[in-house]
Amino acid sequence: MRHWLANSLRGVCMGIADVIPGVSGGTVALILGIYPRLINAVGSVGGGMLRRLRLRSFRVLLREGFRDPRRLGDSGEGAEAGHILLMGSVVAGIAPAILAGSQILPPLLSSHPEQMRGLFLGLVLASVAIPAREIGRRSALRWILACAAALLTAWFAGLPEPSTRHARGHVTLEFAAPLAGEVRLTPGNLTLEAPARDGRPAVEFGLLRSRVAPAGATSLQVEVIARTAGAAGNLAAASIRGADGPVEIAAVRQPEALAGGRDPSLVYVFVGGALAISAMVLPGISGSFVLLLLGLYHFVLHSLALTLQGDLRAAAVVATMLAAMTFGLLTFTRILKALFARWRGATLAVLVGLMVGSLRKLWPFVEQGAEGRVSMTMPSAGDPETVTVAVMFLVGVGAVVVLDRVGRRVGEGAAGSSPSQS
Repeated sequence: MRHWLANSLRGVCMGIADVIPGVSGGTVALILGIYPRLINAVGSVGGGMLRRLRLRSFRVLLREGFRDPRRLGDSGEGAEAGHILLMGSVVAGIAPAILAGSQILPPLLSSHPEQMRGLFLGLVLASVAIPAREIGRRSALRWILACAAALLTAWFAGLPEPSTRHARGHVTLEFAAPLAGEVRLTPGNLTLEAPARDGRPAVEFGLLRSRVAPAGATSLQVEVIARTAGAAGNLAAASIRGADGPVEIAAVRQPEALAGGRDPSLVYVFVGGALAISAMVLPGISGSFVLLLLGLYHFVLHSLALTLQGDLRAAAVVATMLAAMTFGLLTFTRILKALFARWRGATLAVLVGLMVGSLRKLWPFVEQGAEGRVSMTMPSAGDPETVTVAVMFLVGVGAVVVLDRVGRRVGEGAAGSSPSQS
């Protein structure tokens, strides 16, 4: 029972990370010390394991292993029972964490983007040391693999998010008072909202491109784009009513309907889900970021919210995504399991490169341009925001150091038992 609870808590941490674009659940699994065992467990799922679940003797073995994993042994049915218990405990933590995180984290990412990215930057940067120390002999080939993986991931992380399926239109911002000086409004620092109504969740919008409101201005017309892909952004006139940004906005005038949003097909959702879960398994590549690049991240979260309210069409999207993730997970983990078995050092070198390259996506100080393009900038010295980002970065580093020490102690304590059971 103690092992089950411990692995469920690890699953909670992984599930929370999987909701965040730029942070990989695989990275968290590495930090918590269960990554190789989890890959081995998922990669072992097959027809034989499923058939054994129907045997009474095997179910008895599972119950015994749940109470005390040391009874299972490290081979045969005992090892398979250990794999099932590990996967079950992790999933028991991941599932509720994703459901809760999908409701809690997006608002935090929207309201405090720099501070949150500073926290995740500290988490990922500090966790690079974990697979790096296990590489073993640092040959020229492994250095080349790590550098190639880092460069490829950095390029991938810099790709702009697509917006072809997002609704858009024009609104006029009415400022509470004439501006005392120029104010720069960007896709990242201004959020507009169409409130929830008729059982539908709220829909957020941002600027399509940055604009500068001149000193003395009392209003500004801007082009906005839905942050959620799909028809959910196609709203009637006067739907957008709230705005949150660097200047107080008294009212938002939207004289025309917002249009252009198109729901992705279920086939596209399936392909995107399979690719995202494959990336999610890898440390450094965020499955949520893959969904962002495919234009599916906000669409899936929006569909999940509608599903919880009984929308059958949205439930079909969620079911398709779950089927795709199951397919991708079972397929990709088999490949990873084989790579770890045959080329462990080289595989770890590639994982280090993936994590280093992903840091580009997590850099806190960015400037967002048109059509989702993002460029990195340097922080302003003495800016209070820079200080808070630095504090959150140190919190992330400290959390990894603590979790790594805890994970290593747990591993040392479990040294006498089978690795598949802990």
